[in-house]
Amino acid sequence: MDRRTLLKTVAVAGTAAAVGWPAAAAQAYDRAVAVAGDYPVAPELLPFGHGVASGDPLADRVVLWTRVTIPDPRGWDATLVADPQGIRAVQVAWVLARDPALTDVVRRGAVTTTAARDWTVKVDADRLPSATTLYYAFTALGYRSPVGRTRTAPAPGDPVDALVVAHTSCTSWWQDLFNAYGRMADREDLDLVTHAGDHVYDSSGGHPASRLWAGQAQWETDLDNADFTTVAQCRRRYALYYADANLLRAHASAPFAVMPDQHDDDPADGFTTADAGTVFWEWTASRTPLPDGSGRFAPSPGPDVNVPVPTGDAARFYYRVLPYGDLADVVLLDVRRFASETTVLGDVQWAWLEGALRASRDRGAVHRYVVNQVNLSQLRAFNLPFASQFEEVFGMSPNAPQGELYTTAWGGQPAERARLCRFLRAEGIVDNVVVSGDSHGFFGSDLVEDAQLPSYEPLTGGGLLGAVGVELVPSAMGRPGGQDVIAEELYFARTGGSRGAAFTDAATYDAVDRVAALPAVLALEAAARAANPNLQYFHWRAEYGYAVVQLRADAAVLEAWTTPQRVLSSDQRLLAQFRSPVGAPHLGAVLAPTPVAGTRTSALPPSLETVALPGAVPAAGPRAPGTPPAGPAAAGGSTGTRGGLAATGAGALPLLGAAAAVLGAVLARRSRPQD
Repeated sequence: MDRRTLLKTVAVAGTAAAVGWPAAAAQAYDRAVAVAGDYPVAPELLPFGHGVASGDPLADRVVLWTRVTIPDPRGWDATLVADPQGIRAVQVAWVLARDPALTDVVRRGAVTTTAARDWTVKVDADRLPSATTLYYAFTALGYRSPVGRTRTAPAPGDPVDALVVAHTSCTSWWQDLFNAYGRMADREDLDLVTHAGDHVYDSSGGHPASRLWAGQAQWETDLDNADFTTVAQCRRRYALYYADANLLRAHASAPFAVMPDQHDDDPADGFTTADAGTVFWEWTASRTPLPDGSGRFAPSPGPDVNVPVPTGDAARFYYRVLPYGDLADVVLLDVRRFASETTVLGDVQWAWLEGALRASRDRGAVHRYVVNQVNLSQLRAFNLPFASQFEEVFGMSPNAPQGELYTTAWGGQPAERARLCRFLRAEGIVDNVVVSGDSHGFFGSDLVEDAQLPSYEPLTGGGLLGAVGVELVPSAMGRPGGQDVIAEELYFARTGGSRGAAFTDAATYDAVDRVAALPAVLALEAAARAANPNLQYFHWRAEYGYAVVQLRADAAVLEAWTTPQRVLSSDQRLLAQFRSPVGAPHLGAVLAPTPVAGTRTSALPPSLETVALPGAVPAAGPRAPGTPPAGPAAAGGSTGTRGGLAATGAGALPLLGAAAAVLGAVLARRSRPQD
């Protein structure tokens, strides 16, 4: 053991004695064992090889999560290997403290995990101080996990003058190096990170890859690229994501609140949405609502009991509310699982939503911060140029059905959107900030049911009806937006390929086809703005990223950020900033923006590391075959044990043609389930 490791061990041993970790049974464990099947994991963090996370905070509770990984020569599938290294159960101790050194402890406990829940640990730590930054860690098998940072929600009356929330959606491991997660992890002021879905994709989709494992170039058949079709494969997909260095840091830096979208639980070959739901609850620090449609939560099972994992129909209930003191209620909607031919949310969820919104107003919360999977605001094709040429070329009208470009969820049922807007206006609930996903572009809108004069006036958000809120869609982490959809069609046409042809050729694709698609998508952006006065901002280019929202007593400030896609980088760029005044919602552009910074800052957690407690097997050990070579491009942003490949590039090719062709390709590709 070298001096640095020895000092860490001594320090951790002292901390363990000081905080009084619950006693854990001694178990023989070797973290250097080679695993058949080359399992994605961060080996330097073993046995906590997928890090730590927290989520769904309340004023007095927060969910803490980790996973114990026990390598075994027989493989990684817990449904087949229930006793890796002869171990059938692991006791995991945890502490939650006010300081990163974990000495000022406020809560502690110990739980047991097994292969039945894929060795995950999920604790609902309760009896906590409100509006407080806390630090946590786990111990098991002779090691202590990395330290995570979390923050409880404010209680009513707490002196909190601002909340800062980061938001993202459509996070694609193959197409993006998750630099946006890294920038979230760098912040010291985040109260929460929200995710509007496609948190863990069922498939790579065959789109040009920023990274993929060495030797796995087939997007349709390779284990870590293709659709997951079993519980074991779905669990492995989470493992793939949770071995990414940027996501590991983000999970450890702030609590998350996630609403899964359709790709999180797409059924395939006998694999059901309920199966995927169970894996979601195993692998995320999400708070499980009661399976009665009420959105209510069960009490904490206590410090020494794992949060139960729902199965079957009970695993399908995700919609819920997280109260955030006097400033906000975080409302998570599900427009996927309870929709019908006539409703978006289903009758039970509609009743729940109306009750939740009224309760938020009645208790005096300033804002409703609504996490919504698919664009709520209208995006109509009426008045688009080239409509007749479009219909002639593609055999369909851009005005059908009902004039909406997006025909799922709210776009497919505009009467439901109008119903929601009328309810909000009639009830006087107008300070609503909606953050959405799915469309893979930066969309900023005023929320209205009729975007034309005199009902709506776009300069102020007023009019006879006026806006009842604002919406921001912060693109995606890599999943293709308008420019990339067109670029892929160009690539296919130029090479004679088909879907997935550019999966391993991102360098050529970026240099040639992306550049060729840019003028057409710029024309599409302008046409869409002209047809939709409520669309205050539209950026559908090949730039991806996230949003930051600051909620204050007088206004909401919303920011669109973009980060590099193909290379690991600490760079980011503020694309736009908007301010929506309380009482008069309108997505007004800030012409000379200064990035928001929260006043409730706190120390970042220590660098990610797992340290050995006295008597543990030495930490050093061989990495599995396929270790990525040195350098950010080769490593692809992952700390895992498998080799990686990154692609970058730039260049030029003549323009595709008219904006009608752009729109046609977008509509055609957006209807495909792989997107």
